[in-house]
Amino acid sequence: MQIHVDGNYQPLDQPALRARDQGFLFGEAVYEGVKILVRRPLFLEAHLDRLRQSATALELDVPWSLADLRVILARLFDDFNSDTGLARLYVTRGSPGGTPSALVWIEPLPHYSHPDTPAWRLACHPEPIVPYLPGVKHTNRLSHARARRLAHQTGADDALLVHADGWVLEGPQSNFFFFEADTLHTPETGCGVLAGITRDVVLWLAPSCGLRTVEGRYPPDIVHEADEWFLTFTSAGIKPVMSIDTAELPAPGPRTAKLITAYEDYVAATLDITEPL
Repeated sequence: MQIHVDGNYQPLDQPALRARDQGFLFGEAVYEGVKILVRRPLFLEAHLDRLRQSATALELDVPWSLADLRVILARLFDDFNSDTGLARLYVTRGSPGGTPSALVWIEPLPHYSHPDTPAWRLACHPEPIVPYLPGVKHTNRLSHARARRLAHQTGADDALLVHADGWVLEGPQSNFFFFEADTLHTPETGCGVLAGITRDVVLWLAPSCGLRTVEGRYPPDIVHEADEWFLTFTSAGIKPVMSIDTAELPAPGPRTAKLITAYEDYVAATLDITEPL
């Protein structure tokens, strides 16, 4: 497998960043993950737009146009052992006095992206956090990585982050939703969560499924008493949740299942009009 680094292709496992790259040293870097199915990138333009917004916030430039990126991804897929994968896009500050670095590579989708994997168990992270630049998808993710590691140590599949002021935020790599009857709730972006691409699609689809949507700030005790839960993220779309801490529910619930069907239909229709790489 190969990686595209600053205009060149090289083996994926060779060094790709300089030792003094400020992205490596200080987290001055932004990134995106793009799901690719049968060589068709899903929501590629939306991901590239968000990458540009994140880069602008850190005074970085994204060097690729949409057409450039498709050419790079096509070349990388020619050397990949599958027509399905997850494209990783990174832009870093680079070395002091130098120019930013830009990297693209493809890796297999995680096992939990397949629809037949079980619903997840979540654990509220015991260390409340205050997200830094939550609207920017940057690589300074220590609190998120630590939350996931601690959740795994308790036997959970993932963590649910909680703000220092007491409201639920998101998963380390996902947005969080829950139901109260036919009302779909999710933390508002103003409370410190990243506006996910899949999150936006689900909020757009929900009214067509007869569901009302509300964005707000919710403490864990409200979340524990919900009727259904699920997560949204790029690699898996909608992931049902069967438990949070000691609270448990059948999963997927009927409303979540309805949304999953609507989402999968929308993805299929989107892929039908997306040119393969």
